[in-house]
Amino acid sequence: MSRNYRDFSEACMDAIKDSPIPQPFARWSALSAVAGAMGRRVWYPMANYDIRTNLFVVLIAPPGRNKSVSLILPFSRVFTKLTTPVGTSEDDQNFNSGLDQYGLRKYPLYSIQDRITPEKLAVDMTKVTRLDLRIATPAADEFYDSSMTLVTSEFGTFMSRHERYLQMFLTDMWDSKMEYSHKTKTAGEYIIKGPCLNWLACATPEQFVDNLPEDARSQGLLSRMIPVYYDGERIPQSLLQKRISDNTVNNLVHDLADIAKMYGPMSFDKDAFDYVEQDIHDGIPPEPKDNHLSEYVQRRVSHFIKIAMAVSASRRGTRKIMREDWDTTKEIMFEAEASMPKALEGFGMGRTGRIAHDMVTWLHGTLFNNGRTHMLLKLFKRELLRKVPNPGELEQTIKAMEDSGYIKVEGNIVFPVEKKYKSGQLK
Repeated sequence: MSRNYRDFSEACMDAIKDSPIPQPFARWSALSAVAGAMGRRVWYPMANYDIRTNLFVVLIAPPGRNKSVSLILPFSRVFTKLTTPVGTSEDDQNFNSGLDQYGLRKYPLYSIQDRITPEKLAVDMTKVTRLDLRIATPAADEFYDSSMTLVTSEFGTFMSRHERYLQMFLTDMWDSKMEYSHKTKTAGEYIIKGPCLNWLACATPEQFVDNLPEDARSQGLLSRMIPVYYDGERIPQSLLQKRISDNTVNNLVHDLADIAKMYGPMSFDKDAFDYVEQDIHDGIPPEPKDNHLSEYVQRRVSHFIKIAMAVSASRRGTRKIMREDWDTTKEIMFEAEASMPKALEGFGMGRTGRIAHDMVTWLHGTLFNNGRTHMLLKLFKRELLRKVPNPGELEQTIKAMEDSGYIKVEGNIVFPVEKKYKSGQLK
């Protein structure tokens, strides 16, 4: 099956290049679709374990930056054409008969784009388990596959900082172990054979840190996630923007179907192997130094290889990672890593610290968007009242923020201290 485009991800980005979708979100949404199409069936064999293609990506930006809009083309219009409802078999009336034209009737993709509880997600993954007779590995003659892609347009509707079970569940789903045992209070025990969850979510900066479990760093969930932060200006919409043609969508579906047919281990091309090995030996510099990313650094090689597999599959079906794929991977990852500390600002803070951080973020954003250098104190207090649990803490919080160097109060005017503004531009 020949492809229509040289690079599926680049084709997705090109299709929406004149839209208000930020370029990083378009790229990562497309890469997530590629990763989900391969699922558990494609892997990179390390000495003691296999690295699967699945990703945990969170698109993070202030409101109005078209985070959820970036999901429409790669998932709502392309990926879903290759799926069938969870729990349906080939003989069911609701089975997607359109899979025949893509050669995926026996190997459909599965995705969930609705709100779902962790318990139902685990149960649904048991419903998509299948024995893939095309694949056998040294570890097992039977290859079970329970690959699933979860698309969450609102991070907070799925994740909660108090969801300890969900955190453990997601950790094991990223690891893609041989099987996972899920116990319910009423329905007994479910065994997921060959679990592999690919997850793409959207969040505002506040929503991300507010709902991230407090021990996500120490328990390993945070190190398995790739937070993609965009702090650029809002891209205006336009009535002149062209609608993506049905022909383009069909061509993208065709190419993603070709990716979905891939199975087996990936390897580095002989001209790339030594080059990549040297990079890994050197720590793939520059290595992130932020304290919140210390555990992420321990899994950094796995993240890079996962992205390299997605980049390679986006370009060809040979299961060979070329040197140019690795170079592209480094460009993508270095850009994402540069903004990760910004995405994690406020994570791990106490209540008062979080309120102060959120207020400073709100103050900077409001002044920047309105081209101002200061704000009336009463307006600042009005916003702060929405965050403090007790009105009596209002003056104390303002005094603490001033003493800590977050703000400066002169009469009835509040100035930000950490950043300077001039005519609506950051200096």
